Amino acid sequence: MVLSDPSPLLSVSSPINNIALLHKDAASAGNAVVSTLSSQKTPAAPAASATAGTTGTGTDSTRTPKQPTVATTTTETSRPSKTRVSSSSSSSSEAAIVSKSRSMHARAKNSQQRIVEGKSMLSFMYRHQLDVPAAIIAVVLVSHFQLKIPFAETFLFLQNQDPMNGLYSKAWTDFNFIGFWIVVFTFLRAFVMTIVLKPFAIWAGVKKEHQQNRFQEEGWVCLYYSISWILGMYVLRTSPVWNSWTFWFKPEALFEGYPHTQLPHVMIWYYYVQLAFWLQQIFVLHIEAPRKDFWALLAHHTVTLLLISGSALSNFWRAGNVVFVLMDLADIILAFSKSMKYLGVSDRICDVFFGTFMATWLYTRHYMYAYILHGFMFTAYEMIPFELDISQGKWYCRELAWLPTLGLALLQILMVYWFALILRILVKILKGHSAEDERSDDEA
Repeated sequence: MVLSDPSPLLSVSSPINNIALLHKDAASAGNAVVSTLSSQKTPAAPAASATAGTTGTGTDSTRTPKQPTVATTTTETSRPSKTRVSSSSSSSSEAAIVSKSRSMHARAKNSQQRIVEGKSMLSFMYRHQLDVPAAIIAVVLVSHFQLKIPFAETFLFLQNQDPMNGLYSKAWTDFNFIGFWIVVFTFLRAFVMTIVLKPFAIWAGVKKEHQQNRFQEEGWVCLYYSISWILGMYVLRTSPVWNSWTFWFKPEALFEGYPHTQLPHVMIWYYYVQLAFWLQQIFVLHIEAPRKDFWALLAHHTVTLLLISGSALSNFWRAGNVVFVLMDLADIILAFSKSMKYLGVSDRICDVFFGTFMATWLYTRHYMYAYILHGFMFTAYEMIPFELDISQGKWYCRELAWLPTLGLALLQILMVYWFALILRILVKILKGHSAEDERSDDEA
């Protein structure tokens, strides 16, 4: 082996004489020290001194085989120390990697657990449907009635009233009113389902949790639509649109006097509460047990929200009121019949309710509804001049006139799709089976 640096040769394989000289100097110094100490302490020291001296001053032949060994030992001893340091560093690195891996695994596990427990605000609200909305409602009520904060009343009451005629028109504060009612509906739904309907289902003998949940959902829907339909019919009967109990509205009256920028309090209040309910329905759709037509329902809710907000923005309030009452009646009968089925009522009785629902659906959602769609396609073009003047509430121009027709047509397409499912149920009944909701998942 060839070494480029000669310095190692001086310590390992240099001539013996050089090594001997070094050891002679070291031995002499050692003997001097030992002699001094022996003269001051004990007589046994000279023996040790003599031994040390003999070892230190021996012949070259006795020292020659020892020195390379010492040097070699020293060199070999230094190498494992480097190895041990390297091994220690490697162990530290591995320990750090293991510790970091465990920490990352723990964080991933905690994160996964948080995702399972609640992926978003929706699941959080689902777990706190009573306490969180109740707290918000309490803050608003205390702020208005106790603290007398002026801004709080915008969440509770409509603001933009004309003192001359007592009618109301739209205002920016209406968003506060709508938002508050979204919270109210979240609270009311959870309260009615958990405090009223679930105990009733258990008392009535409904044992399966799946059926209890479905009964709660359908019971709440039946209760809400019943109240909504009664209020909507009251608004309709007190408006110029009312016709008779056989055919509820006059199609031409939907467009007479357009734009309708000022309305009675009950009508605009009812309209905004309906808008809040359907906004809250988007949340409900994601927390209810899944249905086969989830995407159709989501499309229906989206189209409904666009129609409600669009009709309010463009001042077609009368047409919106009529659409509400046409839709609600069939939903009342359907929700009631399904609630009875989950309670274990006889299939024959449920089939009678289903037949009533089917007839109501045909008459309200396809027959009378067709007059509204026809009115926007033809009558509105004849009765309303094309003009876009937002300051006067006029939104009916050639560029926007097709939007109400499109929204109503999309809603009708969805209802035709559901009517096809209804016909499938009718075929099952005629074959001797009981009425089952085609939209719901299998009980199994």
